Amino acid sequence: MELITVKDLSLQNEGYFAFKHVAFSLTQNETISIVGDSGSGKSQLLETLAKLKNADSGKVVYTPGVRIGYLPQFDPQIVNKTVRNYLEEVRRLTGKLAVSSAQLKGLVAYMGMSPYLDRPVIQLSYGLKQRIGFLSAVAGHPNVLLLDEPFSFQNSKYTGNMLDIIHDLKNNGSGIIVASSYQDGSISNYFDSNYIMKNKSLEQVKDKAKEIKCMLIFTVKSDSMALTTDISKYLAANVSNLVELKIPLGMKDAIIKEMIDLNYQFEGARNLED
Repeated sequence: MELITVKDLSLQNEGYFAFKHVAFSLTQNETISIVGDSGSGKSQLLETLAKLKNADSGKVVYTPGVRIGYLPQFDPQIVNKTVRNYLEEVRRLTGKLAVSSAQLKGLVAYMGMSPYLDRPVIQLSYGLKQRIGFLSAVAGHPNVLLLDEPFSFQNSKYTGNMLDIIHDLKNNGSGIIVASSYQDGSISNYFDSNYIMKNKSLEQVKDKAKEIKCMLIFTVKSDSMALTTDISKYLAANVSNLVELKIPLGMKDAIIKEMIDLNYQFEGARNLED
């Protein structure tokens, strides 16, 4: 059963498209990944699906009874409550279909948050706040879960634990959409459908075995530093003071920033179509 159907959806900000002509559906027992650069429109698409923004054209059809859990990339609210009190309040406010107190306690432990239960949320690091946001999004036992950059600043253990919880929700009839700037191949294999935000539009990646790449080109300057180990593995060419890096498309912004920090001059990029 389709939970959300998106029909020719477009949103503009001050005359510029945040995204345009988006069309897809989310069904029960389905997980969807959306990958795109910062500013590609994926966050505003999730905000629109979460009913926090109104599209300029097209429409979103929600099946009756849809309950949405949403994790924003950056939560603007300032929470002075302790982790314990905040999560329990969220659980109670989401109604009778929410997880039980015992189930919430188990989720908190699974996400490694038990040591922080009596700490004010405002005092936690960004990565820990993302775990709190994730827990608050799942506390209501939603049948539609929208997650924006849930794996930010998480190690492999807690990324894996999030994926386990996502998989459990899927097996119990939920549909899940995860938006992120970068996913390695091992994470993308967890999803039934993979999309990329490209040129402000949503395109489905038909072959999940193929990871969309892009080539970045940099000029070596006199004060350029040695490439880090993390970047060296993407080196495609280093000839005549030009460095070419073949990278996953979703990493483009982060790699450009890191190379500029290493005093390389960015010359351009091109997508590599398989």
